[in-house]
Amino acid sequence: MASKLYECRDTAKALAKMQERNYTEMLAPYTHIIKQVMSANGLDELQALLRISKTKTYEENGMAQLLYMAAVVEIIEPSNT
Repeated sequence: MASKLYECRDTAKALAKMQERNYTEMLAPYTHIIKQVMSANGLDELQALLRISKTKTYEENGMAQLLYMAAVVEIIEPSNT
């Protein structure tokens, strides 16, 4: 599972670069939601992602899935971007 999460992070970084966007800013809304779910429910990062993954919005939006997974990796192990 960890390798897939890192793959999502790498893909999100490449996407940000292609779109000439700031990677950290692109992930900010997703990071914020994950942290809110963690705080409100006493969950760790992966448990919060699992909870979010059960929502209709998550299930119907592949790009959001990618960005949530990248955001989880950044929370756990921030890159130097």
